[in-house]
Amino acid sequence: MLKIVAGVLVIIVSLVLEAYPLSVKDVSCGVGVKNREVIKPADEFKDVKRIWCLVELRDIEKPTVITTRWVFNGRCFDVKLPIKPYRRFRTWSYKTIYPSMKGVWKFEVIDEKGNLLKEKVFIIK
Repeated sequence: MLKIVAGVLVIIVSLVLEAYPLSVKDVSCGVGVKNREVIKPADEFKDVKRIWCLVELRDIEKPTVITTRWVFNGRCFDVKLPIKPYRRFRTWSYKTIYPSMKGVWKFEVIDEKGNLLKEKVFIIK
């Protein structure tokens, strides 16, 4: 009987943890990251060599991985980032920008199951 109760408890705990997906509070883009804050946040950039996007996550229940996806002209550039279980967790990735990469970009945050959690659009001039 004790084994059955323990087994049911494990299943319930698993379901509860699965019921709370990652919460992305904010995504901001800029020309750098210092002290876990974006430098010169904006939605339009001119004459930059790199763009940095900072992701702020909330209420992480267990260690996981997110993918930050940089999308430009139908091409995707993925960066996988480990996430630790904290109430608030910030992480970031950057993309080197070449002169031929001017136009509309999309930055996506994707969980380990492939679900789109948040996206941000910005322009390189």
